[in-house]
Amino acid sequence: MVEVVALSQEASVSLSNSLRRKSFSERRDYDERTKLLQEKGSEISEDRGEDSSATGATYRMVKPLVYGIVATSAMGSFLWGYNLSVMAGALLLINYHFHTSALWQGIIVSVMLGGAVLGAATAGMLNDKLGRWKVMMLSAILFVASAIVMAVSPSVKCLVVGRAVGGIGVGLFTVTGSIYVAELAPDHLRGKLVFFSYVLTGGGVLASAVIAGVFSIDADFAYSYGWRCILGFAIIPAAIMFIGLWFIPETPRWLVFHNKVDKARKVLKRVRHRWEVEDELAKITEARDSSTQGDSVNIFQFIKRIVKDKAVLYALFVGCSLHILRSLGGAVIVLNYSATIFNKAGFSQKQSIWLAIVPAFANFAAKFVGSLLLGRMGRRNLYFVSSLGATLFLLLLGASFYINNRDSPAAVPMSSSGPCDDYHNCGNCVTNSRCGFCAAINGTAISNGTCSEGNARHDKYSNQSCVLSGSGTDFTHPGIKTRWYFDHCPDNNFASLAIVSTCMYVVFFAVGLAPLPWVINTEIYPTWARGNAVSIGSVFSWLCSLLVSLTFPILVDVTGQPLIFGIYAIVSFIGFLFMLFLVPDTKEIDLENTEKFFQRLYFLTWC
Repeated sequence: MVEVVALSQEASVSLSNSLRRKSFSERRDYDERTKLLQEKGSEISEDRGEDSSATGATYRMVKPLVYGIVATSAMGSFLWGYNLSVMAGALLLINYHFHTSALWQGIIVSVMLGGAVLGAATAGMLNDKLGRWKVMMLSAILFVASAIVMAVSPSVKCLVVGRAVGGIGVGLFTVTGSIYVAELAPDHLRGKLVFFSYVLTGGGVLASAVIAGVFSIDADFAYSYGWRCILGFAIIPAAIMFIGLWFIPETPRWLVFHNKVDKARKVLKRVRHRWEVEDELAKITEARDSSTQGDSVNIFQFIKRIVKDKAVLYALFVGCSLHILRSLGGAVIVLNYSATIFNKAGFSQKQSIWLAIVPAFANFAAKFVGSLLLGRMGRRNLYFVSSLGATLFLLLLGASFYINNRDSPAAVPMSSSGPCDDYHNCGNCVTNSRCGFCAAINGTAISNGTCSEGNARHDKYSNQSCVLSGSGTDFTHPGIKTRWYFDHCPDNNFASLAIVSTCMYVVFFAVGLAPLPWVINTEIYPTWARGNAVSIGSVFSWLCSLLVSLTFPILVDVTGQPLIFGIYAIVSFIGFLFMLFLVPDTKEIDLENTEKFFQRLYFLTWC
């Protein structure tokens, strides 16, 4: 203990020279820190990370409540990922139980994204009027209600209502969750904590894949109750989020901008150390007072004001563009259609369902890696690595399909006219959802086959033999067997390349492209604009995701997989160029000072 006290005294002496140059308030902070240093027998650094000991060690303490806030928000992120991806496993069971048509299947899947658009569109207004905490609580209530409604649904229409309610909750949370954490986190940990809360979206995606597999083991149970258990599982994290919110506060920035300074001071005392409270409160108050309109604004006032504020307008352009480029880069396709991609690459449906867990796990693990790299690399550098890696592996994924189509068995049309008469190999034939390939198998060798109009559920020729005179193969020979392929081609030697490319794309996407638009959007706006601006960016994100999800099957039919993945690769590379020339790095910048970085185009600052 004597050595500890001596070390504390030595640390105090090492700061005495700089103390002479400090103001009265800074001296008071120093006296409080020195007292705490002597009480705890540990080294406490200065607020800005200056050396506080002879060895130059720095240490920034964070109140435990801050981590509780992040953990509660992380439950919302988990539900975000779980609700969006849960239908990948549950839909097959729901189809069997309710005998749903293709139209209803599409409605069940897409209504979540539609609800998210609605939630995100109203979140900005609700954030500014009600506060961050109340909107978080509203999203938690919607998550609980959605899980209950879906689990007990007696009909498809009731299930759709539950999905829509959950989608609204997701939309509200995507806007509010990141703002809430950003405004309560210390500046030096803000990016990491927002990033970490986002990491759990990958956990939700992975959990949905694993839980769907667990409740699908027994077929009878799965078709009757398994899908209800899969959807109802969301009640657990939703309840944890709901309970946790009762123990955490409203953000001090929202309170100050609504003239509740005393309450803001009480909140800061809970999440900051006593020597930090008045300094941070003064910064927030100064930002409010320097604003021409300190209080938050509604959407109409926001539009009127932002048109006149070029810096905020530029920031909004950057924030929305990052969301658009992220969503149009095909991530929603690779993550939510991974089983379909593997199936079309040459794996059976059962193999593809289990293989889908691999990219889900890669997505989850990579987000943890990204949270560690964010503080070391900064926003820009991490985005550069992420976008270039995503571009490369999207090109490889497209190349794997191109090589497969080129080298696949030859096909002869079974009719002189129709949607399948222009396809001359299996790869091109099965790309069209209306066509199927009938392979001629001689022993274990596949020589060629025919391309027929039809699919696995309803076909024109696939209930007949593959007899076709002049096709080059005697299909009536006793040694010849036939087999229909509707989703993939046999003997694809490059199927493994599709798996590797998909998983590596997911890794690079999850490390940076996935969370950085959300992180950056919480950092680049002044407080008066933050709620509405983040809401607008989130709406663009969900609308683009909805657009990509709806157009992917159509584009695959029209262009084929190689070209569509090539288009996604081009979008990812455009994102790299956009970040390079137009987006500054906001690492460890005070939220009240980020506006000055958008006074002019970023690349002009190079001169």
